[in-house]
Amino acid sequence: MFNKRNISIVAFLSLLIILTISFGGWIAYKTDTQKPDYYFEINKNMSVFGKVYEEITNRYVEIIDPEKFMKAGIYGMLERLDPYTVFIEKEENDELQIITHGKYGGVGMRISKRGDYPTVVDPPFDGTPSAKAGIREGDQIIEVDNEDTKGLSVSQTANRLRGKPGTDVFIKIRRIGEPNVLEFRLIREEIKVEEITFADIVKDDIGYIRLAHFSRNVGEQMHDSIAELKQKGMKKLILDLRGNPGGLLESAVSVADNFISKGEKIVATKGKAMGTNKEYKAASDPIWGVEPLVVLVDTISASASEIVAGAIQDLDRGIILGSPTFGKGLVQTVIPINNQTALKITTAKYYIPSGRLIQKPDIYKDNKVLLSSNFSEDSTKIFKTINGRTVKGSGGIVPDIRIEPKLMPLVIRHLIMKSMFFNFSLEYAAEHPNLSKEFEVGDEILNEFKAFLKNKDFSYKSPEERGLDDIKKIIDERGYSNETSESISKLEKIFDEQKNLDFNKNLDFIKLYLKSEIAGKLWGTSAKVRINLDKSDEVNRAIDLLTNETEYYKILNNKSN
Repeated sequence: MFNKRNISIVAFLSLLIILTISFGGWIAYKTDTQKPDYYFEINKNMSVFGKVYEEITNRYVEIIDPEKFMKAGIYGMLERLDPYTVFIEKEENDELQIITHGKYGGVGMRISKRGDYPTVVDPPFDGTPSAKAGIREGDQIIEVDNEDTKGLSVSQTANRLRGKPGTDVFIKIRRIGEPNVLEFRLIREEIKVEEITFADIVKDDIGYIRLAHFSRNVGEQMHDSIAELKQKGMKKLILDLRGNPGGLLESAVSVADNFISKGEKIVATKGKAMGTNKEYKAASDPIWGVEPLVVLVDTISASASEIVAGAIQDLDRGIILGSPTFGKGLVQTVIPINNQTALKITTAKYYIPSGRLIQKPDIYKDNKVLLSSNFSEDSTKIFKTINGRTVKGSGGIVPDIRIEPKLMPLVIRHLIMKSMFFNFSLEYAAEHPNLSKEFEVGDEILNEFKAFLKNKDFSYKSPEERGLDDIKKIIDERGYSNETSESISKLEKIFDEQKNLDFNKNLDFIKLYLKSEIAGKLWGTSAKVRINLDKSDEVNRAIDLLTNETEYYKILNNKSN
């Protein structure tokens, strides 16, 4: 008699036979680049894969769950490809829909299952608790409220992260490059993804628009924001794409439409399958087509952000300022597998108007399954903008004016990660509802903040202290504790004093974060953004550049760079 396990195997093998028979014809229809022996290799290897699956599930010493075993095979195959080709299960689809289209009480991160633990798969949405705390793409969530997340599904972990706005959640994260587990206490908020988080005049006739994501209607929102700023007297514009991880291809094109002359190529996609070789051109007359424009980018700016920045640079439409972008130039297509799962496959590459590829050449690293020769060849080429300026094909967008971000001091990182600025500002704003908008963070607020940190038992360990902990373990194991206790105590005191000095040495940083967080709680995101803009090296350099038209146009016409 057939049990459920045997039925699953039979069903799988039946599906495999059907796929094997039809697959060659399907590829023949979808592509025009592969030879018949390529189809033969596919058919042969599908047969091998099915035979291995059948023999292991039938003969292995332990009973194997057929579904989990199949998924293990799928994940194993996908791990050999680029990091953007992934198998999407129902719960991950649900998670994506909630975050991108709905409202909920949470922390603003999108997670997926990677290995045994849920992992942050995109940079947190701008302005959310996760973003403010410094959580990054790739962070592995190992605990939520002291509960181990190993083996939990995406939906189970997401349910623990969500909750009533204003409540807190404690999470532990493992991050590549960090030797110790990172701890965060986040305050949940109502999460609503907003694409344009700020649009206003920042100085004289200079406007500033911050674009956080690329959703379906963002092109229209950009058009409306520019129109409103033009009515306010805007003559020059700063477009901020820093921290923007990208989004829909069509949205990138619709945003670029606002700046690029009608008929100009914005981006091209090139792939193996039929229908993947396309050119996208500006479809209408731009609302901001000739006026001065500076685009801010950083290492997080990716995908759709790089399409917009790259088109503006290649067409000499504006100046790119900041640090080199991420270098994500691969196109994904979501293929439904059934009503609960889908496959997100990389199907093409992005090429901007000069002909260069956005994707960095190290996408496959040491992977021998796929050959990345096209990426490597592109990185050695020299390309030209419309005005004849030299741009390199090394992947990503290298700014015309480079400004490297400042390294954040250790004490500031820990104050942010543990939400100390955020939590203090909540209390302070509640106690000072009539605070003047012209307030400054002086000794009184600083002393209150210090008392708050003491009350909350804020602490962190410096690299020196972590090293000392390792030494103490060895000393304890060797039985030398008594002989070394006095020396250890002296070192601990020195390290404590050093941390106090670090706090005082970084008072300017601390004052800025306190001021912006308090302002945000009392008067909204706009007030917070303005304070941060005033202290931004990139924004101030962009303002200087737009004020100096001679320098601006000299950069755009410099053919020797």
